Amino acid sequence: MNHEELDQVYTGMAQTLTRVGEPRASLLLSILGLSLLSRQPDAASALALLAQAESACLGEDAVANYPAPTPACPT
Repeated sequence: MNHEELDQVYTGMAQTLTRVGEPRASLLLSILGLSLLSRQPDAASALALLAQAESACLGEDAVANYPAPTPACPT
């Protein structure tokens, strides 16, 4: 996914969160997160993504830095 596509997805996610509203935002993110984690090749990869997201949330700058996709790991 290039920068423009990532921006489109971010905008779509923001719009979706607005539509479902704050009371259901956690549920939507949980459903989406589990769906995306289930696409990982194994539990270790999914757990690594969870750890990375947790670290990003707890850090001072709270920004996720995910590596660029590769043919072996397209997402």
